[in-house]
Amino acid sequence: MAMGKLSSLGIGSNVLNYDVIDKLKSADEKTMIVPIDKKMELNVEKQKELVAIKTLISTLKSPVKTLSDYSSYIARTSNVAGSAIKANVSAGVPIQDIKIDVESLAQGDINEVGTKFSSRDDAFSDHDVKLKFFTNGKNYTIDIKAGMTLGDVAQAITDTTKGEVSGIVMKTGGAKPYQLMINSKNTGENSRIYFGSIITSNPIPETPIDLEQGDFTLTLKDKNGNNQNIDIIFNIKEKTSAQDKAEALKEAIKEAIKENPDTKDLLDGDINVGLSDDGKSLVLNDRRGYEVSLGGKKLAQLGFEQNHSEKDALLESNVSVKAGHLEGVINIGTVPLNLAKMTKKNNTSEENAKIIAQAIENIAGMHAKTDGNGKLILNSEIGEIKITPQDSEGKKAIKELGLKEGLIQDYSKIQSEIFKFKNLQAASDAKFTYNGVTITRPSNEINDVINGVSLTLQETTEPGKPAIISIGRDNQVIIDNIKEFVKAYNELIPKLDETTRYDPDTKVAGIFNGVSDIRTIRSAINNAFSYTVSSQGDMQSLMKYGLSIDDKSKMSLDESKLSSALNEDPQKTQDFFYGMDKKNFEGKEIHQEGIFVKFNKVLSDLVDGNNAKLKIYEDSLDKDAKNLKKDKESAMDLLKTRYDIMADRFAAYDGQIAKANNSFNAVQMMIDQSVAKKK
Repeated sequence: MAMGKLSSLGIGSNVLNYDVIDKLKSADEKTMIVPIDKKMELNVEKQKELVAIKTLISTLKSPVKTLSDYSSYIARTSNVAGSAIKANVSAGVPIQDIKIDVESLAQGDINEVGTKFSSRDDAFSDHDVKLKFFTNGKNYTIDIKAGMTLGDVAQAITDTTKGEVSGIVMKTGGAKPYQLMINSKNTGENSRIYFGSIITSNPIPETPIDLEQGDFTLTLKDKNGNNQNIDIIFNIKEKTSAQDKAEALKEAIKEAIKENPDTKDLLDGDINVGLSDDGKSLVLNDRRGYEVSLGGKKLAQLGFEQNHSEKDALLESNVSVKAGHLEGVINIGTVPLNLAKMTKKNNTSEENAKIIAQAIENIAGMHAKTDGNGKLILNSEIGEIKITPQDSEGKKAIKELGLKEGLIQDYSKIQSEIFKFKNLQAASDAKFTYNGVTITRPSNEINDVINGVSLTLQETTEPGKPAIISIGRDNQVIIDNIKEFVKAYNELIPKLDETTRYDPDTKVAGIFNGVSDIRTIRSAINNAFSYTVSSQGDMQSLMKYGLSIDDKSKMSLDESKLSSALNEDPQKTQDFFYGMDKKNFEGKEIHQEGIFVKFNKVLSDLVDGNNAKLKIYEDSLDKDAKNLKKDKESAMDLLKTRYDIMADRFAAYDGQIAKANNSFNAVQMMIDQSVAKKK
């Protein structure tokens, strides 16, 4: 105890000192503080043991909860014969063998640009060009400016399509090792990339189609540039889906192109026939950029709104031609046009435009017209036009006419000289048969054919050797959880015995002896374990499934007995473990809970939620701990006050005793001196 201002306590009396106070205080602490400390220690020990019991119960509850879940009894295993496919099977899928013949895998589109480059930084073209293509139902245009690098063109393709089509620079080797690849992001027929001229249809109608000669014609250019008229003969009288009709019509068109000796070698190279809109619509394509024309009486009936592929003008002026007298000399190819001699002061913009257009039209192989608003539209039979000025006035005039100086080429010219596209792999759908039905899908990941079964196609199968998916019942889920249940039970029961025991000989009791919420746990679990039910004249119990408890309260499992029971009658196992629907004596349908559903409820009542028995007991221990802490603080404050007062009183008494001693000592001294004198 700190001495403070009373550090001299006991000097006067040699009796009333701190040793006396400490002894008195120590005696009071034994009667007031020590009992509280013991209760607090016991409370801490109870909380610690309660946490251990709750943990063990939660461990037991985990397999019990799984075994009380219906999905555990409809779990499935799958085994695939061969490497052509992978399969993932959901719970509840009927037990069966599924045969899959894989004819082809879904592929993406891979194309290379024929021109090679020495570096990624090489200019793709010396003049402005446009790259146009159609994929996934959309048309895209990439404006490639003169001097734009190979790498920039690749990035522009990717950016414009938002990654649906990738421009990739590949290093392939040789003196000029770099090439531009243009590939689709996804697989499937819809992802096919069509360069050049295209015509697309609306979805093919599901109604019967009967095409005779003259009903549907296709005009294409052969390898010599001559037009070839091809009649499509086709007949489907029954009503089928748009996809089936489109596929059949596609094959009929391809067959007609093959039968023409002047076009058969162009098919699936320069000439392409494909599908879009999830296989419902047709795509007719000439990769060279030549016009594709359609004709016939039933063109609209087949879903075609246009009868020829769209072709952009070679050059359209971006401003109206100026009115009045114009100056300058410009060359169209090698032919000079002197604007000063061709135009007059009072001419309107449209009059000047018509005069210039007529002059260009008179040049061999050139065509020109106006749009009615003074703008020029130019085309060339050879697919290109070169515009150059003869003088500074001519240079100025080209801009004023809204034209462009230099060489301008159409797609067919650019394709043959720069792009030179080569298709290395055509995008296509996966094709396979299931139960004899041919199915196509745009991806090799398929989850919409067999309910609950997801397939991944990996390779094609040999004819007559299908991949076989064997779907069976997954009993291992039940076996593994029963084993976990036995293990958890054998860990929990000894802990319950230890904490609730009482030895009459030694008078030693467990920490929870007398706590009914803990003492009743074991009996509740064992009551659930002993649950029996009569099923079809057979008494069902856990003992029939290899589970037993010996006289030392240890549970054991005969796994072979459990496996046999599961294999012999899985439905009976499900009814006993999970439960079953049955009619009561009134004829009403009711659900009879299985043993593990009952187990789960018993354990949930102990540990789940704020109203669980052990949670309520835990809260009471926590409340007791707080109250004990307050009691101890109050008792210590009381003792401190009591002995502070005692110390103050001892100090006062000690002072009085000191004074009395001092007075007595003075008298004694006088007596001693008097006695000494008499001697």
